[in-house]
Amino acid sequence: MVSKPSSAATVSRTALTVRAATLGPASPLPRFTRLRELPYPDVGPGATPDMLERIAYGRLETPLPYRLQEDYDRSLREVELPAYVLENGVLRATVLPTLGGRVWSLHDDARGRELLFRNPVLYFANFGLTDAWFAGGIEWNLGSTGHTTLSCRPMHAAVVAGPDGDVLRLWEWERTRDLVLQVDLSLLPGSDRLYASTRVINPDPEEKPLYYWTNIAVPESPGTRVLTTADAAWRTEYTGALIRVPVPHPDGADVDISRPMASRFPADYFYDLQGQRGRHIVSVEPDGGGFAQTSTRGLRGRKLFLWGSGPAGSRWQEWLCGPGARYAEIQAGWCPTQLEHDRLAGRASVSWTEAFGGVDLDPGAVAGGYAEACAAAQAAVHEATDPDHLEAIHERWLTEVADATVAEQVSAGSGWGHVELRLRAFPGAVPPRALPFPPVDDDSLPAHHLLDDDTEGLAKSAHRLPVPPVSDRWRAVLEEAPDSEWVHLARAVNAHVRGEPGRAAEHYDASLAACENPWALRGLALLADDDRACDLYARARQLRSDCRGLAVEQLERLLAAGRPGDCLDVIAALDPAMREHGRTRLLEARARLAEGERERAAGIMESLVVEDLAEGDTVLGEVWDALHPGAALPAHLDFRMTDTGGAGDG
Repeated sequence: MVSKPSSAATVSRTALTVRAATLGPASPLPRFTRLRELPYPDVGPGATPDMLERIAYGRLETPLPYRLQEDYDRSLREVELPAYVLENGVLRATVLPTLGGRVWSLHDDARGRELLFRNPVLYFANFGLTDAWFAGGIEWNLGSTGHTTLSCRPMHAAVVAGPDGDVLRLWEWERTRDLVLQVDLSLLPGSDRLYASTRVINPDPEEKPLYYWTNIAVPESPGTRVLTTADAAWRTEYTGALIRVPVPHPDGADVDISRPMASRFPADYFYDLQGQRGRHIVSVEPDGGGFAQTSTRGLRGRKLFLWGSGPAGSRWQEWLCGPGARYAEIQAGWCPTQLEHDRLAGRASVSWTEAFGGVDLDPGAVAGGYAEACAAAQAAVHEATDPDHLEAIHERWLTEVADATVAEQVSAGSGWGHVELRLRAFPGAVPPRALPFPPVDDDSLPAHHLLDDDTEGLAKSAHRLPVPPVSDRWRAVLEEAPDSEWVHLARAVNAHVRGEPGRAAEHYDASLAACENPWALRGLALLADDDRACDLYARARQLRSDCRGLAVEQLERLLAAGRPGDCLDVIAALDPAMREHGRTRLLEARARLAEGERERAAGIMESLVVEDLAEGDTVLGEVWDALHPGAALPAHLDFRMTDTGGAGDG
């Protein structure tokens, strides 16, 4: 372990200047299904009954009650992001509380190098459970399979007095699961390890699904090697299969997956660690310098995600990071794979501590055989962070820090934790001094009025909450609330998401009877046959012609109804910015292809950039193949996740 003279950890505020795209307002349209298909996996031999049960349990069908974050562009400009720096004279961590608490940078002053992949740009992309996500750094994923709903949302942050100096605490209420996430970041005096002590609290008496993964982006070069002491892994290949394969040669001696760029297409490898002590994962360069993660016993899973060196993986890297930048992801999770959810008992919590830091291996070991390299990595990790010592650090955190009072809150998350605790009759399940949830002037405000039976306040503020809460507790409140346009809409959304179309339509109609509004019309359109849906979308857009999401849904429904000509007429009437959006242009290309206007469709595809292209989406290849059968897919359109263009989640 590299060390310098002791210096207590301190936290300071700064502003991070970065070239970033613009993330616009969240969508007002409730999303009743997943953004991406998540087929039940075809699990190969070797899965235990417990693993199969966890795969079948807890799958999230919708991101509700969260709103989608789908309004972003590809134009970069310099912006200043609020950030907090935790440092001890050896290590310096830069954290972005307004963007999910992401650790954007981890700089090792003693080694003189950045340990993480620090993205040179901040592009948003459709990878998250609620769409917008960005690559780089360390992220904390609580919720369900995929990048957390909190990826591009603010978290509460505070400085807490710890036994070794300042602790930077991050916490938030995750609304799809109604779980509380707490991450305490700390540094010991003179240490070159960043510690993340994490707790997940179930504040309710009922059992909840538990999914958690820490994702770490690390620099990738042709010589990068990823090492952990495993000789097998569960692989997903974006085709729906989950199979157990040998590592590092899952498909024969030609490809060594411990070298991420040796693979051609993206893949996930969930290592079979078989109850090992001091589990870890290391990314190292040919000169022996690298990064290591290890944890206490709680985090059982370790994973490598690689983009591969093929044209599609390279295109995705450019899409997320700009030209020339490359990264891989090493990850650690609660379950062995990301297709599993565990069970978190009522009023219970789970916790663990991770250690992150640099490693220095002998270059000969890095270049040697897989077993030798893994043994050298393990020895380096355990020398820097002895597993028993890490368990002791975690126990000390639990007894001395986890429930320590927040003295100074430095950044606000959402107001939903405050409202959710008001809703419950047993708020003591969340330690109020350690994890305070203050009121925040955001879209939670109408929910306060709802709990207060303040019909006037609700009527004045309801426009701030077009997507209502949908838990059983909130549904009971809505059923008792006085009727209004918004209350009927909220009841309709609650029925709709539960698969009760008749009841949903009844309340959409009641909302319209109270006041003509685009959101109830859109809800009815989702429930209607194609012809009626197209008419309802047209009425909705007359009321909100500025809502791009409504326009996209209208155009998609016209195409589904076999009305490409009407689709083109609607596109022609859009305002220029909406008409020139990449998603609209893609829909125009599909409509012109359906109308037999092949040359005009091909012209669109020649320069098409779809800002909100989803990970795993195959539509670009499908349209190209329809226009140019048998022709190679151009580089700017090649986002294929498999050799057949399959879908999946990375």
